[in-house]
Amino acid sequence: MAVSESTKKSTRLASRKQVLTDLRRSEIIEAALKVFARKGFHHSRTEDVATQAHIAKGTLYLYFKSKDAIYDAALQHAIDNLSVLSDERVAAAKDTRSRVEAWIHTRLDFWCSRGDMYHMILTVGRETRHRKQTATLLRSAQRSFVDILQQAIDEGDLPPRDLSAIGWLVMDAIRGSNERRFLHLCERDIARDTAIIVDTVMRYFE
Repeated sequence: MAVSESTKKSTRLASRKQVLTDLRRSEIIEAALKVFARKGFHHSRTEDVATQAHIAKGTLYLYFKSKDAIYDAALQHAIDNLSVLSDERVAAAKDTRSRVEAWIHTRLDFWCSRGDMYHMILTVGRETRHRKQTATLLRSAQRSFVDILQQAIDEGDLPPRDLSAIGWLVMDAIRGSNERRFLHLCERDIARDTAIIVDTVMRYFE
């Protein structure tokens, strides 16, 4: 059955509207991150975000119902970008050790360059209203690392082990490394930290 011209036009308009909506949401998120970095999440108001984004407060509420909703969207946006970047680098790796290294290094490097967002995860993300989302994202990240190890086991590159345990150990190591850098307790030697964590993982399978 042929699609009418009016239907095609409606589809194009709907698609264009969605693109514009996504663009405006991204602009608001970027503006919010600047405000949160400058004033802190709890001292920022939706009015501040609207001003930074050069829109009216009422317009902001068309896209986000609250400051917490902006945080949720900003976190999901960051995680989506991290996942794409990580998948690309892991796919380009040639062997198991290289894939493990790519996964770990990508996360250390990604959050090191996004300290303001990471600080919010450590503070806002642990509050009751956001704890469920934070836990879901952590479990998803842990599973993606475990999948790399499971693939290596299936291919005979690694012996069977308790993958959940090593997965969470790696997550803890990455968080500790990121927090130390954020608090300026150590120098920003991502390559060194990556090597230490990778060596720990590989020794687990010896």
